[in-house]
Amino acid sequence: MSSTIDNSRFRNITPGIDTLLCSFSLPRHRHLRPYATVVLAGSFEESGYNGRICATAGDVLIHPALDCHGNQMISAGVKLIRLDWPDASGIGGLFHLDDVDVIARTAEKDVIEATHLLECVLGKRRSRSPGQRNDWPDLLLADLSRNASTEIGDWAEMNGLARETVSRGFAAAYGASPSILRAELRARFAWLRITRESESLCRIAAETGFADQAHMTRWIHRITGAPPTAWRNASAMNTPSC
Repeated sequence: MSSTIDNSRFRNITPGIDTLLCSFSLPRHRHLRPYATVVLAGSFEESGYNGRICATAGDVLIHPALDCHGNQMISAGVKLIRLDWPDASGIGGLFHLDDVDVIARTAEKDVIEATHLLECVLGKRRSRSPGQRNDWPDLLLADLSRNASTEIGDWAEMNGLARETVSRGFAAAYGASPSILRAELRARFAWLRITRESESLCRIAAETGFADQAHMTRWIHRITGAPPTAWRNASAMNTPSC
């Protein structure tokens, strides 16, 4: 496997204010770097590692590092702010603010200052957005996020659903089968540890539920285009020395 990291496989954002056409949509895609989206007008749907969301004006979507999602516009004139985001936890979220005008005015002049302002506002007052669907596909995703070893058949039985119904319905909702998304979540969690910790790759593979290090390597390469060793080396080069 190649040890070169190809960042072109990831979608990048341009910080600032943007207006999207009602015909705009994106199939499932990945972002390497974390970012925040503040919705100023209109509404759109997003399905990804944070669940399925119907985002409307005032909503703030935090996309963590190595996120994957798809988007579909459901109204004309979707206006939003995209901002680079500091991601210390690797966890995203959906929040709602009553007033985003001050963030919009700040972003028109200085996107870095707008990021600092949004951090401050979310730290002081925020509420969960009602845009989260929270039906059974989202509940399954939440369980897979908490425990990537969750067995799909057992989950379906405990929730009174046929395994085939779960597999088909989940794939329709997220664009990937529950078994694929489970493996992706496990690989992403391992990737976060590889790029942010110094534990051995063998130990990370064992502690994140992979059969062995080779199994982990295959899945990390599948979702990132590079093996764990390349990511570990890249993270070491980006770590400031004492």
